[in-house]
Amino acid sequence: MLKRDRFFAVSARDGSMRTGEFLGDGLWDGDTRILSALRVLVDGVETTANGLRMDDSMATFDSESGALQITRTRFVERGLHERITVTNPSAATVTAVLEVEVEADFAAMLAVRGGMPELAHPTPALPTGTVDGVRFESPAGRVRVIAFPEGLKHQLSLRPGDEFSLRLDVVPDNDEPVIDFVAGLDEASELYAGWTADCMSVRTDNAALNALLEQATADIRMLMNHYDTGLYPTGGLPWYAVPFGRDALISSILLLHFNPEIARGVLRYQAAHQGKVVDETSQEEPGKILHEVRNGEVVERGLWPHILYTTVDATPLFLCALTETECWTHDHGLADELWPAAEAALEWCKRFGDVDGDGYVEDRGVRYRNAGWKDSADSLTNVDGSEVRRPAVLCEVQAYLHRGLVGMSRRRPGLKEQAAGLKWRFNRDFWMPKEKFFAQSLDGSKRQVRAVTSNPGHCLWMRIIDRPKAVQVAQRLMAPDMFSGWGIRTLSDRAVNYDPCSYHNGSVWPFDSALAVAGLRQYGFAEESERLARALIEASIDFPMHRPPELFCGDVREPGATPKEYWNTCTPQLWSAAAMFTCVSSILGLDADPRRKALRITPARTALWNRIEVTGLHIAGQRVDFSVEGTEVIAPRVQNGVRIN
Repeated sequence: MLKRDRFFAVSARDGSMRTGEFLGDGLWDGDTRILSALRVLVDGVETTANGLRMDDSMATFDSESGALQITRTRFVERGLHERITVTNPSAATVTAVLEVEVEADFAAMLAVRGGMPELAHPTPALPTGTVDGVRFESPAGRVRVIAFPEGLKHQLSLRPGDEFSLRLDVVPDNDEPVIDFVAGLDEASELYAGWTADCMSVRTDNAALNALLEQATADIRMLMNHYDTGLYPTGGLPWYAVPFGRDALISSILLLHFNPEIARGVLRYQAAHQGKVVDETSQEEPGKILHEVRNGEVVERGLWPHILYTTVDATPLFLCALTETECWTHDHGLADELWPAAEAALEWCKRFGDVDGDGYVEDRGVRYRNAGWKDSADSLTNVDGSEVRRPAVLCEVQAYLHRGLVGMSRRRPGLKEQAAGLKWRFNRDFWMPKEKFFAQSLDGSKRQVRAVTSNPGHCLWMRIIDRPKAVQVAQRLMAPDMFSGWGIRTLSDRAVNYDPCSYHNGSVWPFDSALAVAGLRQYGFAEESERLARALIEASIDFPMHRPPELFCGDVREPGATPKEYWNTCTPQLWSAAAMFTCVSSILGLDADPRRKALRITPARTALWNRIEVTGLHIAGQRVDFSVEGTEVIAPRVQNGVRIN
């Protein structure tokens, strides 16, 4: 995976693109695939891969064909740019034909994912030869494949030690100048170096953990798109390389100490695209925060809205993110700028979100059966597997609303009473005494949906749970039916519809477990929080490139085994990468009071590291450094005006 703003490239580990082997392969311009096949042949045969080297900005694919060595260096910048170098290290002259095969089908991402049956079988566009390569054109777009030296087929005769290089540029056919290869590669590298300097850095005496956190830092930047409103992280590659509402809001909260510019860009973008009118097709409503943004053929043909507002949780999460950002950063100017959007979002929660005026935000299930974060059609059922009567009152959505009200009450003290009332009703209406746990939801008759799920972990994170009940919630989350040994299952393995490899009914989502990690630590369960955080980090280290996926299967952890991959997950994925920093900060016991410019660090002992160094943590507009040996904090008492411990 390589990405830069709206362009991203997906290929096999040998650099080839074959949609017959992986549906997501290709070069994508947003939601449109502008290159669907790419193969490098020597004498009509693909080369034999023997190495892959990657950093944050580029990939190098090494292969061979007979006596010849082939090196392909690739980066993405307003298209795909690749330098193919053929070297003859042998003692004899070698003749060969180098050929590059390309295709373009201009497929729509939603069609490739299976959401648009009418567009499911795109036909490759016919190539038109040009002086320097080929051009492809369809109603969905135009793309040029440019080669230098000119042409996609070259007869080579290489003496010992000779080499031949072919530059390949795949770019939209829009008359924009093509970036210089060397300058573009340097620029891409510098971008990541600058990003790393702007972010909190964590180094430990655990090399595998360091690699995990370095990869997460790079992946968060890779997933960014740049807009007039600032940076906005997309959901994940390859299926969700577009702006999402809840994903970005939750991740921006988790990453405030890592880099608060993420939250600023997310909040400004969402305020700029906040709902203004009532539209049944997109489910836009005044004050509502978006769910996802799409473009390309499906939008241009009227098959899909440009912006969908289908989520029930993004609007209360906007309140949380804005108020948490103001609190953490002291950026009162940002809060002043976006306060009208917060007021409009709060009004949506009352006018449209609360269907019956009982103070809860209900999921009406209008366009999709479920509009919470577990948005698959089968993610909300009664314990016997039967359908739940709608509208549904999801537990975590009420927790988000509560936290948003608490945050807004700093400027509007009158909201304190409303927040307190919501918390009291929640603990009364959702509590299941027999299970000693909170219901996943209330149904349309306000009866409990008594499924035991991971959702109450979000409620811990948002601090809506009464402390006496939190003890029992913590115990149940860490019980064997919920804790797999790698993370918290989305659904108890005792449920009739439990499936460890389902999307939402038994799998483990790193972000979901990380919210439980943070919630457990906030309520004082340091040992349980560390155990869960450590398990999640150990699982993530075991995945290829130390990249935590969107989700993985909820099978029981066995000695010597690795977590089982979900068949069609996104990786890299935004809130999974963000979750890694939440795990670290929770083990460290970071507890900040930005208003007083105070940072308290109470580390839990962990097998993940003995020594850890944190550099450039963001708090109250300042940056601080500290280190920990075992559980001893090493830092000046006052640093950049911030009091530590």
